[in-house]
Amino acid sequence: MNIFGIGPLEIAFIILLAIIIFGPKDIAKTSKTVGNSLNKFVRSDAWKTISQTSRELQHLPNRLMREAGLEELENSTREQLEQVDATIKKAEGATKIPDAPPGVILPADHAPGIAVEKKTEERG
Repeated sequence: MNIFGIGPLEIAFIILLAIIIFGPKDIAKTSKTVGNSLNKFVRSDAWKTISQTSRELQHLPNRLMREAGLEELENSTREQLEQVDATIKKAEGATKIPDAPPGVILPADHAPGIAVEKKTEERG
């Protein structure tokens, strides 16, 4: 449980410091004053403006993408990539090139049934 981004151990540490600084007698009065001040701040127009601005900044990238039409571009690009992948898989399954025997190099534009022998140079 976090309150204002502060964990339970940090809250306990703050309370301990408050008891040490203000003393056990004045801690109740000080706590009430701090609580009332925080309550007024959270209900104030300044806090509402800060929280609204924070929400707008969090959603700004999505809004800008929508306005620029990048979502449609991203979707169409994704669809085109899926079509290319499907075409490649289809082509791989339809035209299977046989493995060449050792010592034979198949050219890039290899037609089935035609093999080119590997040329080796001997140095002496």
